[in-house]
Amino acid sequence: MIHSSGPLQRSGPLFIGNPCTLSAMNKRTRRSKRARQHAASHEADESQQAAEVIPELPGVPSGKAVMIENASDLEGVVRAIRESGSFAYDTEFIGEETYFPHLCLIQLATTEDIWLVDPFSVGSLDSIWRLIADPDIETIVHAGAQDLEPVERFLDVPPSNVVDTQLAAGFTGQPYPVSLARLIMDLVGWEMPKGMTFTDWSARPLSAKQLRYAAGDVRFLPLIWSRMKKHLEAKSHLDAARDEFASICRPGAYRPNIEKQCRKLHRRSPLRKLQWKRLHLMMALRNNTARERNVPPRTLMPDNCVSYLVRHTPGSLEDLSRIKGMPRPTVECCGEKILDIIARKEGFEDIPDLPRKLPEETAASRIQIDSICSTLACWCMANEIAPPLVNTRNDIADWVQGGGLEHPEDGPWPDGWRRRLAGDFLHRFLTGACTLPMQWEDDRLRLGDECG
Repeated sequence: MIHSSGPLQRSGPLFIGNPCTLSAMNKRTRRSKRARQHAASHEADESQQAAEVIPELPGVPSGKAVMIENASDLEGVVRAIRESGSFAYDTEFIGEETYFPHLCLIQLATTEDIWLVDPFSVGSLDSIWRLIADPDIETIVHAGAQDLEPVERFLDVPPSNVVDTQLAAGFTGQPYPVSLARLIMDLVGWEMPKGMTFTDWSARPLSAKQLRYAAGDVRFLPLIWSRMKKHLEAKSHLDAARDEFASICRPGAYRPNIEKQCRKLHRRSPLRKLQWKRLHLMMALRNNTARERNVPPRTLMPDNCVSYLVRHTPGSLEDLSRIKGMPRPTVECCGEKILDIIARKEGFEDIPDLPRKLPEETAASRIQIDSICSTLACWCMANEIAPPLVNTRNDIADWVQGGGLEHPEDGPWPDGWRRRLAGDFLHRFLTGACTLPMQWEDDRLRLGDECG
């Protein structure tokens, strides 16, 4: 765990690693694109632009965002948020060239005020991370995984009492995932300005256009959460939504999941037992080295190189350097460690077993899997729950292929809201205890009387 309570320093260009999945040319292209968008935001004569008109709605601050550039002003912001008890939170960062995203701006809002915090000048950000980790303070985000990650990294405690409006929308009849702009349009009737996500947020000064865009990311969050919360309560989905919010606050939620990464690669290209063990060690080596050198793991060693290495036995550094796509600096910095993993025949005690190989899908099992997926999707949409929140086809396929239909009471989910809601329905449906009558009403699917 890395701890830091000091200021985030802005240096020159971000780390330039050896080309890999992002080649040197692609990196230059990305930087150039960010620079062009940044420059374009400054080109317009701000004095000739019409003032942005913010709708006068309860819970929507109508004033301009206040720029926070020193520790004293930040202390005042934190006090105001603590008095409010709830705040909206977002960040702007550059994420494609470093292991941890390069944090460039923090947006905070209550129902009355908006602040934009410059992390390059305020010093320690621990007071913000403590707000997000405080169970007595409600933090409202939209698709906030990367925005929440620094909390546990710097404080060694996870976020707490977080509301994610993208997740919440999945329980209110909205598709998942849904953009913030679409939510604001549907719930408030306000059209957000065109996105500036791919601009150079590390450059200073930021233009008025950039600042308006950044403020818009938090301005409406308290209001849309207030409106969605009423809908969730009316549909009895609030507890399920809060269960899902809790999943993004669990300890370690933002640490790399090496086993999950290995399973994903294994699913695409099945491995033998020894290859599976090597894969875990190789992925751990890639992650740890990338973190030390502050580069994205796939820039250090792309997936196709990892896959090749666990299946073959290059015997020298020269052999490694001849592998297509293998960066030379990677061979120089950790080539000996890679060769040691390849040569290892034992010492894998802490690595999980190779996932059970499931049988090939037959025509009959494919019909079963697709039928269950279709049934669940219809049930979800009729209950105003986004199907992707409940299951994927892979979830259902693994369950069916693993003999799940022999014990339908178990369902394809662990304990939690999915099992309570969708699992209860699926068990009753598969055992003939209920049917799935559907009707089209108010331009959407609705359930009939024989199924809940």
